[in-house]
Formats: sequence, C-alpha cells, structure tokens
Amino acid sequence: MTTIIELRQLRNCFRCGKEFRGESGKRVCQSCAVPKDVKKPLNPTLSFRERQVVNLICKAKLNKEIAYELHLTEGTVKEYLNRIFRKVGATNRTELAVWAITKWSAIEGDAGTGSCRSLSV
Repeated sequence: MTTIIELRQLRNCFRCGKEFRGESGKRVCQSCAVPKDVKKPLNPTLSFRERQVVNLICKAKLNKEIAYELHLTEGTVKEYLNRIFRKVGATNRTELAVWAITKWSAIEGDAGTGSCRSLSV
C-alpha cells in the first residue's frame, strides 16, 4: 500500500491549474479528464448565407468559386459547409444537393423540376 502512495505525487493540472495527486504519467486532474460534450445543438434552419452556399453547391461550384462569388475566404466556405452538413445530416456535397432539391423543392411546390432554382436568394 505504501508503494502506491509513493507513486502518487502532488501535481498541477495542465488545464485548470489545480493541484491534484496523480501518477507520474498523468498531467490532467480527474475533473478535466472527463470529456465534455463539445457539440452544441444547432438551429436546424439555415441562415441566409448558408442558403446561398447550398444554392451554389447545387450548381456544382467549387469552394474557391463559392468564396469568390460570395466575397469570402475558402476557409470560411469550409466552415459554412461543415455547419450545414451537421444541420441537415449530410456527409458530403452530393447528399447536401439531394437534400436541398428534395426538401426545398417540396416546400416551394417545385418538386417536378429537380433543380435548386427554388433556393435562389
């Protein structure tokens, strides 16, 4: 029992700075070691800018072309796409385009056309 106590040294947590007793390999206290839920619930409705991005995705535009057309950086376009993917449950651009065509065309009463023209903003 004494060997266990000797192995546990007083340390400072790398994340919060609190002192804790831990083994030689541990650098984070128990409360900081528990993973936190990082994903915040997103509003399922798309913003104006997100609808613009989806509209351009439906037109088979590249990130570079979307960035140029909307006066954004490519990194910002990627962030918008990741957010949109999470909101609609898509994993790639094709799924997003299919979602947009089926969902928004049905809402607009434009189901027979098979285009993203109803997305124009």
